[in-house]
Amino acid sequence: MRKILVSETLDQIKVAVIENSKLTNFFIDSLSLQASIRGNIYKAKKNLNAKGIEASFVEIENKKSAFLSSFHPLKDDFKSEDNDSYKVENKNFILVQCVSDYDPRKAPKVSDFVALPSKYCVIIGKPRFFGISKKISSDEERLRLKSIKKSTTKSIGIILRTASQNQKIKDIKEDIRKTKLRWKEILSGFNKNDECSLLHQENNIIESTYRELVNNDTKEIQVNSRKLYNYFKKQTFNSKLKKMKTEVTLVSNKKDLFKANNIEKEISKIFHKKVNLKNGSFLLIEEKEGLTVIDVNSGRSLNNKKENNLSINISAAKEIGHQIVLRNLSGIILIDFIDLQVSQEKKKLYKILKDSLKNDKAKHTILPMSKFGVIEMTRQKIGNRTSSLVSESCSICYGSGVVTRKDIISYDLIREIISLEKGNKKKKIVVEIQENLLDTFNEIINKNRNNNSIKQLKITTTPKKMDKFYKII
Repeated sequence: MRKILVSETLDQIKVAVIENSKLTNFFIDSLSLQASIRGNIYKAKKNLNAKGIEASFVEIENKKSAFLSSFHPLKDDFKSEDNDSYKVENKNFILVQCVSDYDPRKAPKVSDFVALPSKYCVIIGKPRFFGISKKISSDEERLRLKSIKKSTTKSIGIILRTASQNQKIKDIKEDIRKTKLRWKEILSGFNKNDECSLLHQENNIIESTYRELVNNDTKEIQVNSRKLYNYFKKQTFNSKLKKMKTEVTLVSNKKDLFKANNIEKEISKIFHKKVNLKNGSFLLIEEKEGLTVIDVNSGRSLNNKKENNLSINISAAKEIGHQIVLRNLSGIILIDFIDLQVSQEKKKLYKILKDSLKNDKAKHTILPMSKFGVIEMTRQKIGNRTSSLVSESCSICYGSGVVTRKDIISYDLIREIISLEKGNKKKKIVVEIQENLLDTFNEIINKNRNNNSIKQLKITTTPKKMDKFYKII
């Protein structure tokens, strides 16, 4: 059973997906966060080419630059000789789509390959192209869907999404018709305007939830506000979900939607490095920019070590696929399994890991296990990592996850005080330190009372965090 929870609190919206009583997806959005521009379509002003690389910079809006790359998640599906057939451009402007968000360190990335998604299809600028999702494997179903090919026109192409599987042809055609109209509006805006402009804004989290997450298996959508209830009720009325008897339930906003469904603890675990497994083993997940390292640990050992290593790795592989999707990990992912000596066992583990990600919407590549017991994989970035939406870099440890020991900090402070006293023997020195450092500092001072030369010192404490744990006033 698949259940979707959508919770609204002031300007924050949280979405959770539960399948067979297990949390499988979690998303969060807030007006306090910078709005995502991923998926937005712009009329961009052409700029200078960047020498030495296959790209250039364009201006998208408010004189903001973007990096025009040849990359697009869907572009790999097309032949190289057709590289220019999808472009919409004139002498000074080009139609582009954002494929990455703003980053403090670099410009957002855009592509001249533009794709407009809807519930059942994706409209692209490549003329006469017709494609069907590779995840629809049934030959009979693919043949049935090919009957829609006549819906393509000379100027655009259509890709049928996985969600179109087993849907009525008339419903899919209606979805294509509406998406075509939106595509025409975008092209009209491109031809009319004589300046950079936003032509299409990607859906917010509520609309994306319906488009991307609600499917045939969804039995219930629980919401905690009348606005959300009305939206999902309207979307599901007269749709395939009506026949599937998907319920839209309004839960009193006095109740915590996530607590009522017993997933609050599961959500909090997303932000923990350690993931415990049922057999006593555990995973350690270290997330860095563009790189994630997952270490499989045996925990308490069992008698049959050989059998234990394989069973631990299998249990870990199944959970790793779940954690990668739940945490929305992307970039390079290195998985350090417990050593296996038998080639067949390595192949079995590799297959289990691949199977754990078979329903993953993000494109990924998994390499076989190396001789060091490491599996390398890459995963397409779709949005931000889940942890980055609720955390920020620590001003004290600078994101390392560790801080200097209290005794080391105390001795550093004492050295500074002694140095100051030597230069100013009359004035009392005032030091403000964090509360959690006071006991260690006093203990060191008292132990070395006969040896230290500190005479005039006043200590104040603060519960606030400071960059150096202390401040000499």
